[in-house]
Amino acid sequence: MALGIFKSPGEMGADIAVAEGQSFGNPMSFGGPGLGFFAIKKDYVRAMPGRLVGETVDTQGDRGFVLTLATREQHIRRERATSNICTNVALCALAATVTLALWGRAGFQRLAQMNYDRASDLKERLKKIPGIRSRFSGTTFNEFVVRTPSAPAALVDSLLKEKIIAGVPLNRWYPELEDSLLITVTEMNTEEQVEKLVQGLKKAL
Repeated sequence: MALGIFKSPGEMGADIAVAEGQSFGNPMSFGGPGLGFFAIKKDYVRAMPGRLVGETVDTQGDRGFVLTLATREQHIRRERATSNICTNVALCALAATVTLALWGRAGFQRLAQMNYDRASDLKERLKKIPGIRSRFSGTTFNEFVVRTPSAPAALVDSLLKEKIIAGVPLNRWYPELEDSLLITVTEMNTEEQVEKLVQGLKKAL
């Protein structure tokens, strides 16, 4: 989603880029199935797993798609295969494709800008609450990390009683971030919900 307003990984010099596409038309589904996708420079295409489908034109001049590249191990040496293609994942990819087609280029960019603007606005509003500070100084998109003066887990539990999901305490996975809370805002969050979170944090702190 961030690529709707940010430079592409290729423009920033990346050789390989990977991402998660679950949010494009796929439900949460308790963790799966989902879909990942990646892009790679042409120089490394023969080292990539899976299959590469290319666009072509048939003898009648009609547009078509064909299997352009596949690792031989997929067919003759399965124990050495580098990937496994799953039907469920293909259905998820189809749902994402339909979603992106419905949004179109302008809709995709508009959603990306909305995500960025709402998260940036919330980040600035939270920094005005005494005791809350940004944890990192880098560029953010629709999620960011803040430091809280009290234990994030206790803060989240407190706001949950008010039916407010404040974020995710990061110390569960990163012990060194014991004072850090991950907060996300997307196009799914209304201004009223954002305001409720701000007021809830003010009250809890």
